[in-house]
Amino acid sequence: MNQKERVLAALNHEEPDRVPTHAILIDANNVDKILGKPEINDFQTMEQVKQQSEGNWIDEFNNLVESVQTSIFSRCVEASVKIGLDCMQIGLVPLKFIDEQDANGIPVMQDIFGRIWRALNNEGNFNPYYIRGTTNTVAKWNDTKERLLGPYTEKYSKFAKRFFKSINGKHKDDIFVIATNDLAGVFESTWQGMGIEFFTRQLHKDKEFIKKAFDVIADFTIAINKAYIDAGCEVFIESGDLAYKNRPMMSPRDFHDLLLPAYQKITTAVHERGKKIVLHSDGYITPLLDFIMESGFDGLHSLEPTAGVNLSEVKTKVDNKLCLMGGIDVAHVLVDGTKQEVEDAVKNAIKIAGRGGGYIISPANMHPGISVENLKWMVDATRKFGNYPIPD
Repeated sequence: MNQKERVLAALNHEEPDRVPTHAILIDANNVDKILGKPEINDFQTMEQVKQQSEGNWIDEFNNLVESVQTSIFSRCVEASVKIGLDCMQIGLVPLKFIDEQDANGIPVMQDIFGRIWRALNNEGNFNPYYIRGTTNTVAKWNDTKERLLGPYTEKYSKFAKRFFKSINGKHKDDIFVIATNDLAGVFESTWQGMGIEFFTRQLHKDKEFIKKAFDVIADFTIAINKAYIDAGCEVFIESGDLAYKNRPMMSPRDFHDLLLPAYQKITTAVHERGKKIVLHSDGYITPLLDFIMESGFDGLHSLEPTAGVNLSEVKTKVDNKLCLMGGIDVAHVLVDGTKQEVEDAVKNAIKIAGRGGGYIISPANMHPGISVENLKWMVDATRKFGNYPIPD
């Protein structure tokens, strides 16, 4: 089997030749370790634009954002091929720099949902870090809504098509490339764009307002996903952390009443084109499994061990209704664990979730502290212990 066939078999709850491997990202500092540093990094590019600009350097730099993002994700996919992963996800990030710095002089960005981000320096690479939301009144949200359903949909649909076609065209023979809306998922884009105070206030005062906001961003997401499909994409990740370490961020009832219609709209649109879609969420998502299945997702990613997610319990609960992805610890095992610890984690996950198919090995998340060596050990262990049929 090739990488695509292997991943699609797992998503269809079939047994491929072996358990597929996936990661949601390889952070840029680790990409540099795998491929070598580029001739000029992100911050050096910014400084060059500043020095060469005769006018507003921010506008000139923002004109380069599409090519910078395409280059960053292309290198990420190339690094994934070298590691030996079967599947890697890419996704445009609708950010631009603004004429502002934080108290420490760090450059600041804003996205189309109204969120403000610090551009942290990850060994010369931009690393967005959420600060606050700005659509913190009904009037501000309505203004953002008009742009989301108008010029932003048109602009980013065209970008998405060019972006996916360019990267997938380079790497499709070596790895299965899928699309994500990381940093642009419906749930997080809504509450973070509004800020937690305004979102929570409206959640108690006007639930219908929150439901309609979810629906607006769902419509934007569907438009982008259709553009990705037109460019050749077959699998999607809807990204949105729905839970803290010990509980969901809203009550299961609020998730069902407010977010379910938006998620069902997104999954239906993907399924109507014959494609697959997976939900990514960190945190303790076990109380939300019924909601996730009812939403129509084909799979669930993260299964974060340090958040108390019990892989065996989840496997039993979802049966063959969800393909499970993730489950490999990123707090210790893939950071500073021994090779034996990595192998043990992989063997245990395959033993629990791999039998009968429907499982894809993946780190529960990714961050700059992940060890490249440990990530390689994860891939090697999967190839060693993940061949079907899985032995007792």
